[in-house]
Parts: sequence; C-alpha cells; structure tokens
Amino acid sequence: MNKLLLSFLIGLLFTGFSARAQVVILNENMEDITNDTLNILATIDDDYMKINIFFANNGEEDVEVFVRKIEVDMVDGASNTFCWLDYCFSPMIFEVEEPIILEPEGVSTDTDFYTEFFPGGVAGISQVVYEFYDDRESFEAVQVTINFIIEDHTSVAFFDAKAFGLGDARPNPARDHTWINLDLPAGTSNAQVVVRNLLGNAVITQPVEPGSRRVRIDTSSLNNGIYIYSLIVNNQTVKSKRLVVAN
Repeated sequence: MNKLLLSFLIGLLFTGFSARAQVVILNENMEDITNDTLNILATIDDDYMKINIFFANNGEEDVEVFVRKIEVDMVDGASNTFCWLDYCFSPMIFEVEEPIILEPEGVSTDTDFYTEFFPGGVAGISQVVYEFYDDRESFEAVQVTINFIIEDHTSVAFFDAKAFGLGDARPNPARDHTWINLDLPAGTSNAQVVVRNLLGNAVITQPVEPGSRRVRIDTSSLNNGIYIYSLIVNNQTVKSKRLVVAN
C-alpha cells in the first residue's frame, strides 16, 4: 500500500511539472534565444533599427505574457522604444499593463512585440534587457539581452563579447551575498561587475582584480526584488544576467 501511494504521489508530481507553462523567446528565424544575448551592429549613419522578437507558449495552458524593458546602459543621445500589440510606446515607458494571451503552442506575431533603437549619431554600446513574465507566475520569467553596437567611421571593431564569460549568480535568490564566476581573456584589465535595479540605476559596483575568476557581491544592503548584474570591461557592457535578492 505504501509503495502504491508513493507511486501515485510521484505521478502527480511529474504531471504537475509537464503541465507547467513554459515561454521561450525566438528570433526572426524562429531560433530559440531564451536568456541569450543579441549583438546588433550598425554605424553612426544608421538612423533607426527595428528588431523583431517573438515568444511562444510551450505549455499546455493559456498564459498571460507581460514585458518590461530594463535599460542597463544607454549611450548619451541614443534611445530605445518597444511596441506591444501594434502600439509603440515612448522611450520613457518601461512596462506594459495589458498582457498578450497565448494558447498552448501559440506564437506571438510580428506586430505583438518588436523593439526600435535610435543611435542618435553617437558611437558606443547600449545594452537593453527585455523580460517576459506573468504576474501570476504561471511560467518562469525569461529575458533577452540586446547589445546595440554603434561604430563610427574610424573604429575597427569592438571586442568580441563571446570571449568573455559571466556565470550565473550563486546563490540566486541571494541572501546577504552571492558569488559570480567570470571567464576573462588573459590581459583583461579595467573590469567590474555592476548591479542595477530595474530602473537602470547602479546600486553596487564591484571591481574585478586582474586574473580573478570570481567576485563576491554583498547584497545585504539591497531591498528584496529583481536586479540585473553586468560584466563591464573598459566602460563597455559585455554581458548581463538577472539576480533575485531575498534577504
């Protein structure tokens, strides 16, 4: 009898996991870019860029999808907007109030969501994170990071972001502190890890010693909530990830 009861409970557990909704982010080629980083290259001659991003419901129930914009680092003079349900917001809007409802196996359309970037004739790297979530937490929040890399006529190239590694924070959620592993090419200097709140304000700046493979971030002074931590090298944001603080 005990074995039968145990088998029944395990069956319920796995049924619950299989029924849980899962949202994935796709590029215009319908490739999975969930929690990935996109590097968008342009020059100061480009006035405008439009990036189509899709999201799909891989679960078995309808989901309500919201989006929020997190401007991790913006070059002075540049601006970023996004469009939701075929309505384009001003650069000062960071979160939507109306969700998009996706049926099981449903995929958003090209007018449901896209982002627009205006370089403003200035070279540099602007980094924006878009996070897709549900207020009811019916699925785990997912995000995509976009590096808008704007070059002037004399630049050769910006460094390859793929050469740098930014590990997942552990623990995450963080209580009092967290550790972040790093993978930096030999000779890297002037590196730091910066933690920002969802408004884009830096709340912690932790320098990285040359040759260091990880840093400790003291989160004891932070309010509970969601933050974005970034690896910054030579004043250029390379990669970013999400950190939850639960002191």
